[in-house]
Amino acid sequence: MALDKAQVDYSVYLVTGRELLPAGVDYYKSLERCLRDGHVTVVQIREKDAETSEFLAIATKSLEICDRYGVPMLINDNLSVCLALPERVGLHIGQEDIPIEEARRILGPNRLLGISIKSVEQARRAMASECADYAGVGPCYGTLSKAGITEDKVIGNAGAQEIVAALSQPSKRMPCVLIGGLNQNTAARTLFGATGPTNAPDGIAVISAIVGRTDADVAAKELGDIVFRFKQGLAASHGINCGVLSSFALPSGASSASGSANRDAEWYKSAAASLLDEHRKGQQGPPLMQTITSHVSSTMSANLALAFSASPIMSHEAEEAADLSLAIGGLVLNIGTISEASRQGMRVAGTSANRNRKPVVLDPVGGGATSFRKRVVRDILNHTQVTLLKGNAAELASIAGNTEVQSRGVDSGAGSLKDPVTLVKTLAQRERCLVLLSGKTDYLTDGQTVITSTNGHPLLGAITGSGCALGVTVGTGLAAACNLAKSNGDKDSISSLGNTLVAHGSVDLLIGALVGLLAMTIASEKAAARTDVRGPGTFIPALQDELAAVSGQDLIHHAKIQIVSSSSSPA
Repeated sequence: MALDKAQVDYSVYLVTGRELLPAGVDYYKSLERCLRDGHVTVVQIREKDAETSEFLAIATKSLEICDRYGVPMLINDNLSVCLALPERVGLHIGQEDIPIEEARRILGPNRLLGISIKSVEQARRAMASECADYAGVGPCYGTLSKAGITEDKVIGNAGAQEIVAALSQPSKRMPCVLIGGLNQNTAARTLFGATGPTNAPDGIAVISAIVGRTDADVAAKELGDIVFRFKQGLAASHGINCGVLSSFALPSGASSASGSANRDAEWYKSAAASLLDEHRKGQQGPPLMQTITSHVSSTMSANLALAFSASPIMSHEAEEAADLSLAIGGLVLNIGTISEASRQGMRVAGTSANRNRKPVVLDPVGGGATSFRKRVVRDILNHTQVTLLKGNAAELASIAGNTEVQSRGVDSGAGSLKDPVTLVKTLAQRERCLVLLSGKTDYLTDGQTVITSTNGHPLLGAITGSGCALGVTVGTGLAAACNLAKSNGDKDSISSLGNTLVAHGSVDLLIGALVGLLAMTIASEKAAARTDVRGPGTFIPALQDELAAVSGQDLIHHAKIQIVSSSSSPA
């Protein structure tokens, strides 16, 4: 009986690899173990070194197991083995194998046929040929199964998003799975990062993440849960027009397109003031803020975190990052001075924060100054889903690929942009995060609403570390939003996972970020106005004092914000 190809669930696509089995683990027992609970939804039999007769024998016995649990099975690359098996067995081929058109002609119309895709051009050709039933998109990361994959061949999240987008057209769509280095640490981030305005991955293809485990059933469940939660969040993020995804669809109760039209500057002031007052009450306790930052700014960031009712921990150690992530309220990654140890710590801390649904702030200090810093920033954005991206014009322009502003160093000025609103909105939509462009005028956006703020005193630019500390206060504001969700009892709201990988329920993270921005900038104005402040040296302790004292009423009375409704002028 032929397979109903329209009913195939690609959520967890297992590619077998006997060479990756742990010592003493039987291949067939491992396969059955990971299938029996229903978490693996497709199996591809891959035998790199077996002769055809051995391959066929393995595939035949594997099919018995797959049939027992109703799981579709495919053969990797070997057309003759596929044809020797029932029509319900499909074939997966690569770009260097038999042409897809010839494979379809030989296989006939009923067998499932998949193809590996590594570029947008390959995706377009596959769509035009209409021969493949699904695509394997990758490699997203390096992989144990293909040691020859070099860094230049890894497509990353940005490349995956472009390819996934190319697999969807108004009149047709090709299902796709992400492949290459996907595991329990990378799956959620990569699924999220590969999702764009018009298309999303259908699942993940894995080998060692399941095959390499003695507890294959547990591994399969872990991955199945990740994909399930992703799809639930994705469903909550569907737009109202023909089910097309919004690239940053906000959860119910947050500033969605249907609800934000009536939200003016006064509404945002009031919402920010209310959240700040709740944060100061500390009903959930001060959020523990892990900050990996420059040694130059570490002391100021820690002191201002304390002043803002947070508890700082300035740890960059990779060995403790996973454990810390269970306790922290938020994570701040700052590349002011970046070492190998810091980069390793950022990788573990970032992926752990995503796994535990904690907000992450990235401050790409001097991100466009050198090729090295550009690579560091891109690497962070690949392995960690950032909740808020903060930077000056040069730093954000570099990430966006905009050469309009050049960065001169880690302490360089912001420069100027012709159209900052379009830059921040586009970057927020592409990276699926909040974006804060800092400067004389600050621009904060969730990809839809853009808030401008002209608060802040020039003395902030006369001291070292104020920008880094702003990242901490903004991160604390995000943590405060998550804490409010906990007190509201909606910390596990699935809708919140559709846009941020952060458990914030119906509490709007944009407001959380606004709280951190306004508290810091208004405190700077109040500090500078004090009679005991005569310059940068006396400004620093005054700033700490005023940040400790800033209240919701201060935000209402002193916030100078506007809501931007177009790329031209504030409304």
